[in-house]
Amino acid sequence: MNKKKISILTILSIELLSLSLFSCGTNNSYSVESIINEAEKLDRKDLFKKAMNELNGKTMYALGNSSRSTTAIEYFINYLKGKSFDNSTKTFVDDLTIQKEFPYYDPNFTGTIEYTQPVNNRIFSFISSDIRSSTHTLSMALVQDGNQIQSKMLNNGYLLNYIPKEWEGDKATNGEPLALQSLNKVFVYNNLGTKKFTNVWDFVANGFSTEFMPLNSEPVGKNFLYMLTREDYASIVKEAYNSYSGDKTTIDETINNVTPLVKKFGLNKNAVYSLAWIKLFVKQFTIEDDDAPIANNLTSIDSKDEAGLLVYSKFRLIKETSDVSNKFVTIAAYQDNYEGFGGYMYKHYLQILKTSPYPWTSCALINFLVTTQYGYSPWGKDYGGYCSNPSSNQDHSNDGGSEYPIKNDRGYDWWTSNTKGKGRLVIEDPVYCSKMSYTIGNWIDTL
Repeated sequence: MNKKKISILTILSIELLSLSLFSCGTNNSYSVESIINEAEKLDRKDLFKKAMNELNGKTMYALGNSSRSTTAIEYFINYLKGKSFDNSTKTFVDDLTIQKEFPYYDPNFTGTIEYTQPVNNRIFSFISSDIRSSTHTLSMALVQDGNQIQSKMLNNGYLLNYIPKEWEGDKATNGEPLALQSLNKVFVYNNLGTKKFTNVWDFVANGFSTEFMPLNSEPVGKNFLYMLTREDYASIVKEAYNSYSGDKTTIDETINNVTPLVKKFGLNKNAVYSLAWIKLFVKQFTIEDDDAPIANNLTSIDSKDEAGLLVYSKFRLIKETSDVSNKFVTIAAYQDNYEGFGGYMYKHYLQILKTSPYPWTSCALINFLVTTQYGYSPWGKDYGGYCSNPSSNQDHSNDGGSEYPIKNDRGYDWWTSNTKGKGRLVIEDPVYCSKMSYTIGNWIDTL
């Protein structure tokens, strides 16, 4: 009888301990969410003060997809010390402007932030493992791939959203989840040959192969193809088809072939044109491991009539010679008579883990990155990236002048406009991507 009582007590103790542990996780999640709600009401300087109190003498851990975050974090930590980066000396120096706008600065502040960049698209595994662990290390993340963010992170409540009080962006398009920036991948071709690329169907013409990164190594490319089936973008593809003057034999055969899939996938009627374009593109494109080699190849004097779909900003890395030059390439959508979409746009999102050990600091860092031109400058100094907070952007409309027109960035509003004659980029939407990833994604894999 005593043994039975001891056994029952032991079982009850274990159950109570389990409940206690579960409750701790729930309470921690609730407290992080409460802090985010309070942080959204605070001015930047008061938020930064709370972050300093939380972080001083300690280390916060963050992770993300962009190597430039390391520089931005250095700017942030030194901002809290009243310093800014001096380009002439390559050191951080006292900055009276910062000290005036942030009177709580402390030159003896000792808090640090460690940043890592997981390889092979493992960032979501890192986040999930940390959240499910009994101890939590990671606080915030800068992530890309709207599909996985929605399906693996947001739907499970793993990541929480914070929108700074000073943020002036559009909440509907860039606020939920909060985007640090949008980046574009655009159709570019070598202009030394005779081939013309005046229609988006030219990039999937019979026998033509566009250079592009493999879909499984950079999933934002797959998200682009999902988005292409949405009604607004499918209408653009159809419009381009109607005006296409090239050989449509293979295109029409492909349209007939994919017609049954429209009903199977529950798509709008114009999506048949998108499915045909997707099939031709996936079956024909030339795989390159990264966008930099694509830019290098297209700018070569020996690459006449070749084309690629790649990150626009990669052309900033080209070293001008007699055989390699940005003069040799043209952005397809910059042509007055271009028909169709000019490429696609994906985003870097700033999110806080629901188990963040440093929620005040996470909010403060996000605020610094997205609402100040200085915080965004590691990305904003180059064309092809657009902060979700308009005032944080720099003007790159004349970076190349008349000599290198490809470098003259026409800006976020031009690229995202669906008006004919403008960029008409296919923009990533996490909810739509996650909805279509299983059906369309599996079909794409079979191609």
